Amino acid sequence: MTATTRHLVLGICLMGVALGVSANELTGVYCGRDGSDILVVDDRGERVGLTFSSWQGGGHHCGKGRLTATRRGEAYEVTDGSCSLTLSRDAAAITLAATPYDACKRQYCGARAALEAMSLPLSSRRPLPAPFEQISIMETPLCR
Repeated sequence: MTATTRHLVLGICLMGVALGVSANELTGVYCGRDGSDILVVDDRGERVGLTFSSWQGGGHHCGKGRLTATRRGEAYEVTDGSCSLTLSRDAAAITLAATPYDACKRQYCGARAALEAMSLPLSSRRPLPAPFEQISIMETPLCR
């Protein structure tokens, strides 16, 4: 293999790595509904750490501390008790879906709050203000 061929192969490999990292990079704080919905994601490749909070009408709340979801195809999934959460994204938004509805509502939400799916614009992403393990979603101002 000539030096030029090696450089070309190395360049293609490096471009592929750079494109892969940027295409899969989800780490950040995502905000919606003027900061009432917050999703914090720590992308670790085949796994992501996540935590979420959703303040709803009348001050009612859904939320969960840190969870770790595993990549399943194009999404990440975690089963926590009787609730399954799926984190996915498309060109415009990152979405956290919760199923089955009743089990997830009981597990994560107060009396008059509900969680079926929380979709936040990718454009709302902000950098993590601290290492993921040090972020307290209830104490750290993230989206205001």
